[in-house]
Amino acid sequence: MRNTNRWLLAALLAALLVGATWYCVSVWQAAPSMPLYGNIILGAAAILVLVSGCGLIALIFYSRRKGYDEPARSNRTQRQ
Repeated sequence: MRNTNRWLLAALLAALLVGATWYCVSVWQAAPSMPLYGNIILGAAAILVLVSGCGLIALIFYSRRKGYDEPARSNRTQRQ
């Protein structure tokens, strides 16, 4: 029963992927072409987003290795 549910879920998700891809391609083909400066701006924005995302992920790994993500601790004894 459990494997059947997984196959049904996988089939449903695959059908949704095919439908979304078909819709995106049909809209893309129906739209007028973009001028050259638009393609340049779009490419530059994509590169900037990719570089900033990679940089943020690198900072996450760096801070984790250096111990900056550890909870704050104190060596002092508590007052009574």
